[in-house]
Amino acid sequence: PPEACLINFYSEAAKMGLHQDRDEADFHAPVVSISLGDAALFRVGQVSSPSPSKSFRLESGDVVVMGGEGRLIYGVDRVYPDTSMLLKSGGRINLTLRRVTKP
Repeated sequence: PPEACLINFYSEAAKMGLHQDRDEADFHAPVVSISLGDAALFRVGQVSSPSPSKSFRLESGDVVVMGGEGRLIYGVDRVYPDTSMLLKSGGRINLTLRRVTKP
């Protein structure tokens, strides 16, 4: 089960390049990402070099479960404004749930 939830807000101009979150004691548990609000182009990469990556569109309510190398490297290429009416002023909220300690 998850132990932590990171909450990020993305305005319509926000981006987050490919990055690694390595705060957990054990990388075997998957990371769960929940998208709310405007759609976004989400990118997942790999640790190995060269690092191929894949992008796909996430809509409000989409849930992604990331495991293996894909759970370490990801980012947001862009937010698609006015694609959801969930948030009054637009934008996107992402909830990232993860296990922090070893089970």
